[in-house]
Amino acid sequence: MRMRACSFVAGVAVLLTACGGPQPEIPSAPSSAPASKTNVGLPDISNVKIHGDEDDPINKMVMHAISDLESYWGEHFPELYQSDFKPVEGGYYAVYPSSGDLPPCASEPGDIAGNAFYCYDMDVIAWDAEGLLPELSEKFGDFVIPVVMAHEFGHAVQGRSNMKGRTVTRELQADCFAGAWSQHALDEQVFEVNAAQLDSALAGVLDLRDQPGTSAMDPSAHGTGFDRVAAFQDGMDNGPQRCKEYRDDDPIVLAMPFNDADDEASRGTAPYDYVVNTVPYDLEDFWSQVYPQIRPGEQWVPLAGLEPFDPDSPPDCGGRSAEGYALFYCIPDDYIGWDNKFAMRKVYRQGGDYAVATLLATQYSLAALERLGDDSDEKTSTLRSDCLAGAYTSSVIVHDRPDTSTFSISPGDLDEGIKALLVFRGDGDVERQGAGYARIRAFHEGVMNGVQSCLSLEP
Repeated sequence: MRMRACSFVAGVAVLLTACGGPQPEIPSAPSSAPASKTNVGLPDISNVKIHGDEDDPINKMVMHAISDLESYWGEHFPELYQSDFKPVEGGYYAVYPSSGDLPPCASEPGDIAGNAFYCYDMDVIAWDAEGLLPELSEKFGDFVIPVVMAHEFGHAVQGRSNMKGRTVTRELQADCFAGAWSQHALDEQVFEVNAAQLDSALAGVLDLRDQPGTSAMDPSAHGTGFDRVAAFQDGMDNGPQRCKEYRDDDPIVLAMPFNDADDEASRGTAPYDYVVNTVPYDLEDFWSQVYPQIRPGEQWVPLAGLEPFDPDSPPDCGGRSAEGYALFYCIPDDYIGWDNKFAMRKVYRQGGDYAVATLLATQYSLAALERLGDDSDEKTSTLRSDCLAGAYTSSVIVHDRPDTSTFSISPGDLDEGIKALLVFRGDGDVERQGAGYARIRAFHEGVMNGVQSCLSLEP
């Protein structure tokens, strides 16, 4: 049996591998060496003072992050802005909203509950140590705490550099700065973080998105999950110098309105059966038009079939049972199969309609790579298929097939697409097919730059 990029493992917890990859629950705190459980090798905090309980493990983790962030910006701020970095003078506040104690810049508990902020007027960083950070840590792992602090330090950098721009631009630049610092933290092993833990932290960044439908011009806009994760990765890939260059509309913000009243009423969510019954035909239409552009004189050969199946009665692929697989492209028989009873429906419930569409798009992309004679290894073909799924998404966004396709993107769909690649993974996927943060970088590449950029993509 030969199923491109799908060495699927059977089991209760494992539902998909990198042919889309679900593990349908967002991973909780990673089990391997959580950084907040030990002080071995962590930054010295003897000179870090906060207002609040310094013995609280969450606050202790914040203090380690503050220590390294002060050092990091003490080194890099002069390189970027030709002046020394002035430490945060108004103080750091760990707040327990139920106690009634408030930090500067807050007039009521609701100002800090579920929140973390940098206050420009009083040069203060404050965080909800009772609700927000413990909940994020439990859901996304310990490294999300330093990432949140790095974002707030990004705002402190803006205050010192007199950065101007719309709210969403400032928020994305702060995400970029957080990504630049995170790359430093990984390179220097400031915290013990592996690829899976970084993916979990990125899922936390994705979770802190605007509500779908929020305009980029909204004075409170922070950016979609797609925009925020892209900015974070921009910082990781290109460092703080690139973040310094952020201006309004650079990078482009892909915040989109609802298409019409019906779209808004449904919150942009199509029924599951509609998605699995119509998206494959739109993918056929996409590839029938794109393939001849890649291979002039050649036509796209439609897939031999689609096989939604009950896992109790899996199909055969090349003469062998597909038992244990949940989503795959079968090369010998040229069909795409998916568990239509459990796995994909869980993806739909937990990731959204476009999470399902994106995973189907990755399988069509694998079929396209097979037709193109791509013989790259599994990690490379996975990234190229993710990128091509992004290129398909771009086609839907810009409506470049008006005579044959009426599909439209709804607010939140891009976030659902990257969530599919980041979160819905199976055991061993990172080792075989690459980390989630690399996969969503590839998806972003396809969305922004199209098919041709995907065909030579390398890990």
